[in-house]
Amino acid sequence: MKFGEKIRQLRNDKQLTQPELAQALGIEQSYLSKLENDKSLPSNDVLNRMLDFFAVDVAGLMRDMDPATSNQMRQIPDVAEHFRHQKQLLIGNQKRWLLLSALMLSLGLALVYAGRVHLFFPDTVYQYKSHGIVLKGEPKEIFRRPTLVVPDSAGHEARLQITDAIKARTDEEFVLLNEFRGEIFSLPVNGGSRTYYLSGEMQIDPRPSKFVVFLGVLLSVLGLFALILERKLSRP
Repeated sequence: MKFGEKIRQLRNDKQLTQPELAQALGIEQSYLSKLENDKSLPSNDVLNRMLDFFAVDVAGLMRDMDPATSNQMRQIPDVAEHFRHQKQLLIGNQKRWLLLSALMLSLGLALVYAGRVHLFFPDTVYQYKSHGIVLKGEPKEIFRRPTLVVPDSAGHEARLQITDAIKARTDEEFVLLNEFRGEIFSLPVNGGSRTYYLSGEMQIDPRPSKFVVFLGVLLSVLGLFALILERKLSRP
């Protein structure tokens, strides 16, 4: 659509004749006729009178106009300012889009790396074993060295009875921990305490780490897709 067609359309929408519109705008009818027949462009002042009269802004006036007419209208200061502002908004949106895409891609790659090296969730599980409950006053290693509580003066039979009694109290318990607590540690329990000894460790692939990798891959793909899409949309 050309500028003249747009003005003629707006005039017809208000059911005005050329003389009536020319009088409302304070211009000659011959001048309005030239404008409607695209033989002239309005001055900045006349353009603003039209915008006020028809209650539209520059964006509304320029909507649906063909590229050639839009380029011609850039000669009018307020129209040129409108396009300059639109260009600034477009550049700003492109920068924000690029920044968001780069952040998504960077964060995605970082999450993939963190998930693969198990940065957030340890990949080593430590197994500890407790032989039983150590009563108050007994040495912590009583189940591994029962003779610690055998008096030096005890005979052979007494020694056997004491060690058999300790063995009868054996109540093994295993725990798996994600953190290393040392070769040995104790925890209080009802009736005494339990002493745990490191019995082994295992390498695992934690499920949460797999989720972190998946999330990282997803963000990376979305970030890359956004970068490609921005390049395609920004092409003239």
